[in-house]
Amino acid sequence: MDKTTLRTVEELAREIVGSSLNYRYDICTCPKCKNDIVNHIVAKISASSIHLDSENPEETKNFYQREVNRTILSVAEYVGNHPNHIDTEDRKKTFSALLHKISNERGLDLRNYHTDILKRRIALRLQHNNIPSYSAYIEFLTKTPKEFDRLFETLCINVSEFFRDTPVWVTIQYLFENLIAAKIKNKQSSIKLWSAGCANGEEPYSLAIALKEALRGIPQISRVEIMATDVDKACLNFAQKAIYSKENLKNVSPKLLARYFEISEGKFCVKDEIKNMVSFDYLDFTSQQYFKNIDVLTCRNVFIYFNRRLQKQILDKFCDCLVPGGYLVMGKSESLGTDYE
Repeated sequence: MDKTTLRTVEELAREIVGSSLNYRYDICTCPKCKNDIVNHIVAKISASSIHLDSENPEETKNFYQREVNRTILSVAEYVGNHPNHIDTEDRKKTFSALLHKISNERGLDLRNYHTDILKRRIALRLQHNNIPSYSAYIEFLTKTPKEFDRLFETLCINVSEFFRDTPVWVTIQYLFENLIAAKIKNKQSSIKLWSAGCANGEEPYSLAIALKEALRGIPQISRVEIMATDVDKACLNFAQKAIYSKENLKNVSPKLLARYFEISEGKFCVKDEIKNMVSFDYLDFTSQQYFKNIDVLTCRNVFIYFNRRLQKQILDKFCDCLVPGGYLVMGKSESLGTDYE
């Protein structure tokens, strides 16, 4: 590799290392380690048999930028975990201590959540508060308990809307029709639903509206229970108020909007006939008892936060809480895995 290309690779590596490690608190990212990471990247690419033979500077830059991006994660992991100096913090130990503190003081057990996702979300709070390490964040949480609420908001990322993913709701409507027919055939008069990981309440209220529509003109079903649970208490409080912006309702048809919502000061309030169908409660999948005799259980885009072991544990419990022939609705990107095929 000629000197010009070598200088290009070093400049790219320094630029990318400078920007991409800002949210890494699980490895050492001091100036010395960053410099070592750059040197390791340059050495690795220089020793590689994959080199570009081109006189076009832009083409050369784009090629080696891809090579730096491909190399940086493994190099940063190695150098950051094996710093060429005395490290004052065992980051694995302090990260575990942070999770232990969250579990002990707020009852949320995160030990079986995907570690990479947790680290990225927690890093956002460290950045926001200008905190340099997990150990310093533990002290900050002790001195500023309100930070737990902000942390939970960041961990949960409760972004939702009514009838999110329209094709899914076409399926749910068909599912409700089959369920109602089976209930009538078996001379059963109640239906029980559970929205697990309900966030701000859009999903359980959507379930209530969809089921209400499916039950129009069908008096045989006299009792409907919809349980909605989440680990974010701020979300549960918001959901119980049942007041939403127009943006949350973009998938609601004008007919359903007029039938089940009232407008007040530019906000849309869920009418009592729907609101009273849903009960909200705190539930942590990792430690609490689940409901029983559930006909339909929706748990969408929640499993992505859990490791494989916890996913299997939760699925086993879901199977136990569903009635024979009950339905489990998951997110589009989630699957049951080979253990359940």
